Amino acid sequence: MLLEGDAIVLAGATGRVGGATLATLVHEGARVIVLSRALDRARAAIEGILDDAERGAAIPFAADLNDPAQAAAAIAACVERFGRIDAAVSLAGDGHVVALADSTLADLRANLSAFTETAYNLAIPALRAMLAQPYRDGARSRGRIVVVTAGSSKQPAPGRGLFGVAKAGVNVLMQAIAREHKADGIVANALVLGGVATDAARGYLDAEGFAAAATPQEVADALAFLASDRGSGVNGALVDLNAREVD
Repeated sequence: MLLEGDAIVLAGATGRVGGATLATLVHEGARVIVLSRALDRARAAIEGILDDAERGAAIPFAADLNDPAQAAAAIAACVERFGRIDAAVSLAGDGHVVALADSTLADLRANLSAFTETAYNLAIPALRAMLAQPYRDGARSRGRIVVVTAGSSKQPAPGRGLFGVAKAGVNVLMQAIAREHKADGIVANALVLGGVATDAARGYLDAEGFAAAATPQEVADALAFLASDRGSGVNGALVDLNAREVD
């Protein structure tokens, strides 16, 4: 299996795409620390998504990624439980969309807090833990970090400028980790999403746009590959997942 025996911290498993990601990581053999601000939500995600034979591979953990200490505790829990951390995967963040002319500094800070800061708070303790551990036998990387960003981080859609600024910060963070630690076996990438065909997207995408968007499973498959040692040849990249939105 793609992730057999790997220990992964997953943030955002209770979101619109997180369920497919959790299921895919476990199906591919990973052991997963499932993060949520509320422990009950993490437990509910595990109970609702995984079958009886799979639930033992997923451990619920309460952590608010806006708190550096709680984020670091989640990484430490993975290392304590499984002896190492092979990947940190994050879909976390809930931004504040506002037109620039109507925005305030508080709006910018809200987006930076939701995306750039949460990515930093999870990635840095994960990086430190990875640097402190040996390679697994036969592995090409010591650990992988992958965070979901968005097309607006490169070409911001109207009304999504501040959201794009915050997501662009995550892109640069992943590139910086990769470049600073390329000789240390650390892999870091951003998965840059276009539209995603979630139930919520039916409210703002027409039929053609919904059909063109990536499915949650396509997002999950890409994340699983980038979180795996087999994906180690992709490093410091902004990986565009545009599905059929290629024009």
